[in-house]
Amino acid sequence: VKLAFFDVDGTLSAPRYIHKDGEISPGFTPEGWMEYCAQAGVNGYMDCSPLPFVREFAEKLKREDCRLFVLSCIMSEHEPAAKIRFVETYYPGLFERYFFVHADAEKIPLIEKTAEEYSFSRSACVLVEDRYETLLEAYQKGIIPVHISNLAAGNEVVP
Repeated sequence: VKLAFFDVDGTLSAPRYIHKDGEISPGFTPEGWMEYCAQAGVNGYMDCSPLPFVREFAEKLKREDCRLFVLSCIMSEHEPAAKIRFVETYYPGLFERYFFVHADAEKIPLIEKTAEEYSFSRSACVLVEDRYETLLEAYQKGIIPVHISNLAAGNEVVP
């Protein structure tokens, strides 16, 4: 594996958000998310928790000279800075580049383009993600799919 792409929501971060009224929830409606992002700004992910087993996997790949990237969907202009702050706080020095897309359907084409940019085949790329639909598409395109449940279970995930 030469290039690894990690999603943020539900992959690098365990969702936990504190509403204005103090209530804690794992997420929002799309409208509620936009309001929350505008209110929280760069701190939008700071109540979320990093996932140790995902960090361990990222560190293992990095030790094996794999280049690590964040690949995450955004819905608001406030999300990139909040996601970058979260990643740099809880995964310092691991990720060299951040990619943000507006739909999950854009992830696989972006991985393909990045693999080409770095002169690697798709089979040298891994996508670490929590959405099965995106992972199935990665698999069909020859990208190694890794669902976080396999990392949590301690399963060997990369051939």
